Amino acid sequence: MSYKSLKTVFHMYGLEEVKKEYELRINSFSTYLIGLEIHPIQDEKQKTSISYPLFFTMTKKLTSHLETVLRNTAKIKTLSMLLPDVANHAYMRHLLINELQSTNETENIRSTKQEIAASINKVKSNHKRFDGLVSQYMMMNDDDGEINVISDIRQLFDKLVSTEIKEKDMPDGVMFRKNPVGVHDGSRDRWVHRNVASEQEIIEYLQGMLTFIKYDEAPQIFKMMASHFIFEYIHPFYDGNGRVGRYILAKMLHDTLDPFTALTFSYTVNRNKSKYNKAFESTSNFYNKGELTIFIEEMLDLLIEGQHQVLERFEHNKVLLENLSNALENIASDKYEYGVLFILLQDKIFGSHYSRIPLKQIENVTEFSRNKINHVIQKYEEQLVQLKRNPAVYELSDGFIESLLAI
Repeated sequence: MSYKSLKTVFHMYGLEEVKKEYELRINSFSTYLIGLEIHPIQDEKQKTSISYPLFFTMTKKLTSHLETVLRNTAKIKTLSMLLPDVANHAYMRHLLINELQSTNETENIRSTKQEIAASINKVKSNHKRFDGLVSQYMMMNDDDGEINVISDIRQLFDKLVSTEIKEKDMPDGVMFRKNPVGVHDGSRDRWVHRNVASEQEIIEYLQGMLTFIKYDEAPQIFKMMASHFIFEYIHPFYDGNGRVGRYILAKMLHDTLDPFTALTFSYTVNRNKSKYNKAFESTSNFYNKGELTIFIEEMLDLLIEGQHQVLERFEHNKVLLENLSNALENIASDKYEYGVLFILLQDKIFGSHYSRIPLKQIENVTEFSRNKINHVIQKYEEQLVQLKRNPAVYELSDGFIESLLAI
């Protein structure tokens, strides 16, 4: 028998049975109490007179998901170590473009992959709207992105999204919003979330979230997913909550699991918007009484789906790169030809068309002189596509890839 939401138990068996089930769950030895309460949503309104403690229970599915996530991360790290640095770097940029494009689409922010890539590539253009968002994601390895105190959350907002927020939607408190906020689903013409917390209540709630993440004994992955709900529930800003919240989660996934897993979450969410949004709506529902178990299960469903996509691409492209590399050895006349073309191969297979490696970077990686690199480019000019002149950027043509596969 599957683990059912309390709302489902209520509809199946009635009020008395759901009361018994709630008491069993919240008092179970396998239950983690988060130390925060929510005012549930009923009939499109927040019931401020009712409070439920947030909790989740260690179900069989949660235990299985935890093992799967950790096993997938181990596989991803192993495959990454087997690949050349350029391939890894190219794949990270490919994932970063998808991640940022997807997190914008989830929030109905209009952007293009060209705009995102321009910010990543630091290209001179008029499309600089997403520089803050891009730079913050690219600095995930740095300690600067750590969230240790409440003010770090406001600083993240300023760096990530403030340039995209309308003046009327900027925080009007010391750090956060002062007035109530809501999320309206236009397709159904109904409010799916409300929060009337004051700024002081927001600060106290976020402090509780940080304390839970740092000090609670629950498994870290479960704490990350629970905190993702907590942040979105309290909705500290009028606008930008989704992008800030998903960055915070991505940063924690990066630090706890691996960067590839971290950079697939928003892309997977964007492909499963309905499931993602319903998970939040259901957890805030009056009848579910603050239980996060199924929410965490569903967030891990999305995380695992993203990991599987990473693994499939890694495994397929690793074999493809090996085959193409062997073919390249047969046609390259010297180490310079092989070195330059092998880097372009890695970038072609693992990278993004919108963010190809410049010749200057090839020069840095290979330590070949620019004259040697230019000689290779000139010799294989018909097998290359020039994407930019300044800086000079090329990619291998599809026809050249097909000719290598035919060898």
